Amino acid sequence: MPQIWQPDLFGAASLLYFVFAIGSGFSISRWDELHSKQFCVQLVVDLIALSFLGFSSGDPTGIYAILMLVPVCFAGFWQPGTMTQLYAAIAILGMLAGALVHQWLGAEPYSLAELGALSATQLAIALVSGVLGRNVADTHRLVGRRELDLASLTELNMFIVQRMEEGVIVVDDEDVIRMMNPAAGILLGVSFSEYMHTPLVELSRALSVVLRDWREGRAIEAEVMSPLRIQITATGPGRDQRAMLMIEDTGEQNTRIQREKLAALGRLTASLAHEIRNPIGAISQSAQLLAETPELGGQESKLIAIIQGQSQRMNRLIEEILTLSRRKTPIWTDLPLGDWLYKLQDEWRLSWPDLYSRLTLSIDGEGVPIQVRADPDHLRQLLTLLLDNAIKHGIPEQGDARITISVSRSGTASTPCIEVCDNGPGIDSELEPRIYEPFFSTRHGGSGLGLYLARELCEANYCELRYSAVKTGGSCFSITFPMERPITANIDD
Repeated sequence: MPQIWQPDLFGAASLLYFVFAIGSGFSISRWDELHSKQFCVQLVVDLIALSFLGFSSGDPTGIYAILMLVPVCFAGFWQPGTMTQLYAAIAILGMLAGALVHQWLGAEPYSLAELGALSATQLAIALVSGVLGRNVADTHRLVGRRELDLASLTELNMFIVQRMEEGVIVVDDEDVIRMMNPAAGILLGVSFSEYMHTPLVELSRALSVVLRDWREGRAIEAEVMSPLRIQITATGPGRDQRAMLMIEDTGEQNTRIQREKLAALGRLTASLAHEIRNPIGAISQSAQLLAETPELGGQESKLIAIIQGQSQRMNRLIEEILTLSRRKTPIWTDLPLGDWLYKLQDEWRLSWPDLYSRLTLSIDGEGVPIQVRADPDHLRQLLTLLLDNAIKHGIPEQGDARITISVSRSGTASTPCIEVCDNGPGIDSELEPRIYEPFFSTRHGGSGLGLYLARELCEANYCELRYSAVKTGGSCFSITFPMERPITANIDD
């Protein structure tokens, strides 16, 4: 087949295409990603340039027609869909136009089978690359979603770990700390941020020994870091890889379990108190009616008095139990302690004369009023419990009983504090750890709930209740208020 070779036109087209390729390559290098408009322009220019090069080389169905399969295939992966078919159509039109112009210039006609095969190949490449391109795009989107899910899950895990009550330490195969949460630092008494990416032995030699024994398959001794309990889990394929150390304070756990048991016991006791209250009331009322009978003798009167006294004692115990179970949610109010206590003292003058006769109220810093945020009803009940305890237990062996309420600021932080002190015999040092236990009392007939309820009221108001012995004799209970005031949300109905 005679070919029409046009060297000048071929050289000029090659030079222009080379300059365009250099310019587009330079522009792509300056962009973060290839824009769709630039991509379309480059593909169209590539197809037109290859068609023109095929025409000027004298063989529009030769090597340049085959090279046009490359941009069509690339378009299928980059922009799968109808655009790929458009690029294939441009390639086919360019090839057919070159063949027709050659034939018009005097060349022999091209084989229709050859032209059809090349056109069908272009369309087939466009279809196959489009399908593969869509699959690649779907896979890319799926990978992107999985990466986002993994990043979100990692962030959520870090959020949970950082707020866990148990300590968590992750070390690599060389026992270097890779992650450590604040709870681990608190349990070990260190600043967790200072030991990141440092050897575990620098944080705790005992922990390093425990980890070494675990890696070597030896049993971990429970007494190594008592009361801390250590659990180690491999995060890799074997014990010689990464490991996670869980640190738990067994003392705190036992305290939490004990509180849950006491809460369950309190609910049961409150239920029983409701059931016992009515029979006790009936017994007390019946004894009162019997006491009014004129025919009773002295012995019968004594027995009735015992019944009435014990009924009143049981009724007081039931009231304390029910008060404990019905404790309301605190409603915090700004209280100027000095003025509030003076008003309370005036109330006690009439309602509690036994207390008023032996009470001394001392307010420090009257020039700068001491103000706290607490529930007034809770604070009134708390002081009543402490004062009642002082009246019952703070009776000295010699001299008059005295009770003092002092308001001051304590410590270097100048935290507000109320102290209730007496001049009684005090509390035996061996019994001090048990004074807040429910139903524990050193007085015959005492319910043992007063100080327990007082501490519960303090905790409900974020206060701290402490006992200390007075050097000159007596007991002193201090209520320390928090520096940061509790915040409550006002919800409108």
